[in-house]
Amino acid sequence: MKVRQVGEFGLIDIIKDNTLVDPSSVVAGIGDDTAVLKHPSGKLLLATTDMMIENIHFIISGDNGRQIGYRVMAANVSDIASMGGRPTHAIISIGVHPDMEVSFVESVYEGMKACSRDYGVNIVGGDTVTSPDNLVLNVALLGLVDPDKYLPRSGARPGDLVMVTNVLGDSRAGLDIVLGRCSISQEGEKYLLDRHYYSNPRVEEMAAGTACGGITAADDISDGLGSEIHEIADASGVGAILKFEDLPVSDYTREVAEKTNTDLIEYCLFGGEDFEVVITVDPRKADALAEAVESATGTKLTVVGEIVDKSEGVKLLRNNSLHVLPKKGYSHFKK
Repeated sequence: MKVRQVGEFGLIDIIKDNTLVDPSSVVAGIGDDTAVLKHPSGKLLLATTDMMIENIHFIISGDNGRQIGYRVMAANVSDIASMGGRPTHAIISIGVHPDMEVSFVESVYEGMKACSRDYGVNIVGGDTVTSPDNLVLNVALLGLVDPDKYLPRSGARPGDLVMVTNVLGDSRAGLDIVLGRCSISQEGEKYLLDRHYYSNPRVEEMAAGTACGGITAADDISDGLGSEIHEIADASGVGAILKFEDLPVSDYTREVAEKTNTDLIEYCLFGGEDFEVVITVDPRKADALAEAVESATGTKLTVVGEIVDKSEGVKLLRNNSLHVLPKKGYSHFKK
């Protein structure tokens, strides 16, 4: 059955079931001009949106709709997590070719719903339109954060340590597997494909971190750590030094870099879409913070650098030599 056969409203009827995780916070969801939501007083409302387009952000390969859907929702959840918040409600818009199979669209939504269940998100509305060529997915996500737990990019100070969650570069390495650029063990390929498609937004990690205290700034790693550290530096009016040898990288990503003859820096600093979190931390709190996060979630925090005066710029220490770190990462509209 094709999308053109069921039409816009038939498609909405198919995908609207099982979208509410917490009905008590919803006055009206899918089916009216807007969603109507209850708002707990005293909290800050967070809002983010992310659009992903076929052949730019993802590739349709066989029956990978569920993976694509999970990934686009997780990207937005990661934004909310990096601010110290918890996601609550999502609005999804989709542009789809009329001849696309309904079953594939359903699988995309199954992925988005699966991620929503994992992180307690209600899907409360959206829009469906015709796309002449590529599949287009857009998620707008709301979240809440206590005023004293809100984490902007602009709070970093000279002397702070730079820390990241988990490991870097796996998503880019997973993309190399998707594109057939190299082959590694079955176990390694599964690990990297899971990391590429099913990222783990660090909601609980940031909750544990903000409860411990000491975080001064945060950003999710969507365009690569090399780009995000510049965003923190620019917003905070500081410089930064990252230490290449301290960057946490999985053995599988190292293997892919070796087999594709690619500098590891392209994975761990410029690969993007890991959806880990980079934070700056009061050095007096760093050990307690790392212990609190790992104890609560099992996720490691690694010190990868330090914040310095703005006059020192943003640099990378590699092989005992300092280099200017280019403001590089994935950027739209650039060749």
